[in-house]
Amino acid sequence: MKWGKQTKRATAAVTAAAITAVCMPMIPMEADSASVPNYVNVWTGYVIQNPDNLYMTIYGGENAKEGALADFYDADGVALYNTWYFVETEGGYALRSGLDEGQYYLHLQESKHTFTISTKPQALYRKSGETWEMLYEEYQNQWMPVPVTGLIKGDLTYDNRLDIMDLARMRQFSTVSADFVEKAVADLNGDGAVNAEDLVQLQSFLQGQTAPTFSAVELPVCTIVPQMPDLPVQTTTTETTTTNAETTTTVTEPEQWTMADFPEEYRYAADWIWDNRIAVEKSTERRNTIFDQIVAGDGTINYVVRWQSYKSVTLEQRRQFEQLVSDSINGWTSWLSGWDGWKYDHVEVNIVGWAVLDKSVLLDLQPDEVVYDALISDYDASYDTSNGVETIPDKLPSAPAELSRFDHFMDTSYMYPGGIDARFDMYLWATQGFPAIGGCGGDWGQRLSDDAYFNMLNGIGIHVLEHEIGHGFGMTDFYGGEGASDGFPPGGFPGGENSIMMAGSASKITDFDGWMLRYMWSMIKDEEGRFLQ
Repeated sequence: MKWGKQTKRATAAVTAAAITAVCMPMIPMEADSASVPNYVNVWTGYVIQNPDNLYMTIYGGENAKEGALADFYDADGVALYNTWYFVETEGGYALRSGLDEGQYYLHLQESKHTFTISTKPQALYRKSGETWEMLYEEYQNQWMPVPVTGLIKGDLTYDNRLDIMDLARMRQFSTVSADFVEKAVADLNGDGAVNAEDLVQLQSFLQGQTAPTFSAVELPVCTIVPQMPDLPVQTTTTETTTTNAETTTTVTEPEQWTMADFPEEYRYAADWIWDNRIAVEKSTERRNTIFDQIVAGDGTINYVVRWQSYKSVTLEQRRQFEQLVSDSINGWTSWLSGWDGWKYDHVEVNIVGWAVLDKSVLLDLQPDEVVYDALISDYDASYDTSNGVETIPDKLPSAPAELSRFDHFMDTSYMYPGGIDARFDMYLWATQGFPAIGGCGGDWGQRLSDDAYFNMLNGIGIHVLEHEIGHGFGMTDFYGGEGASDGFPPGGFPGGENSIMMAGSASKITDFDGWMLRYMWSMIKDEEGRFLQ
């Protein structure tokens, strides 16, 4: 595939139709014309290809659900899980998957440089002339959208025309590698091969010597389904024993990774952190860590946004807040999937209300949005650090205490008004006048400046929120020196990436951080009476 090729224009419309074999009827063409009539397919689907001829594909195939990973993977045809549609959204164009009635979008978890699918659109592309251009510089020239619907036989430049450029491309097939899309488009007579007969047929048409007799474009159906990487695929073993009297079947539980699989090169540092920091500071002792919250909510986390600010928030921004915290929570918990009895492959994160100083800052307020603006108390900001430009408000909004898990987690018999789903676990606390970098976090929530949160909606500084969420799991800061009582393990952090919990040393959840989270879960999961579900 030539990377300088232009792709045909696609509209923002999306189809949810299942893709099996992608076909297009023969396009009528004038024998004395080298151009194809102005045909525009308003449901254009694409595969997203990289320079290694791999395709952006959702792990798990047609069984994938929200939060599933997506990455470049081999393909031998098209399927719902590797076909994408451009749809206009705020800031550019999102990629909507053909999977599951088109409800999922490709979403970048920037801090981890990984892609997942989400029900919330995220702008990944902009339109530049007749080509699609990635918004993220590191991925530019690495992603090539290749149309797989509305294809025209012989149109190897995908510009809705048959001309000398298509002929030149077909002549190269003996010297370059063609992908399955090009092979289907170049196979003019539909005999399953691209050879001299197809070349002659295209040349004859372009010279006006013959009328078009091309067959319809048929792309093969993809048979390659990537499975989730990282942890081993869970298996179930069945043993059957037969006696004269009866047949007994024994089923063993699915395999999971446990502490026996913990990397030896990480073990010393993890033991040191647990013994010298976490156990000493008792940061996991209180049974309201995010581990506890997720288990108590059966795989869910509910937030209230505490908007200690007078800056306006649009409806689209409010919707983006939920995706922001979902990405950040799952950026951590994805490490727990398949690990030592952890039950949740994906954590459902909900924003269940906004606590505000002034309701009017919530622009285009919807009838189903829950707003708390009556519980406002005096606030002493004298101990806060200011950004030196804005004044920190002297008032603080709150949600009803009777709905707060933080206020009631010690009472295991407590009944929330409206039921368990009506509770909120943590605050996402935004303060006007706070420094744009830095914040604080714990099992009560995460507090940053309002501007910091706005920046994160644009993909900037998400690792700061992930750092504060780390405290909610019981992770500690590493402010001191090597081996110090407030410091980091002697010899440093293994793996070469430091730790997101050592401020300024890493801008993502590192491999060691993920293993440390697994270690912590294994250390607390069997505490008597702690996890009752």
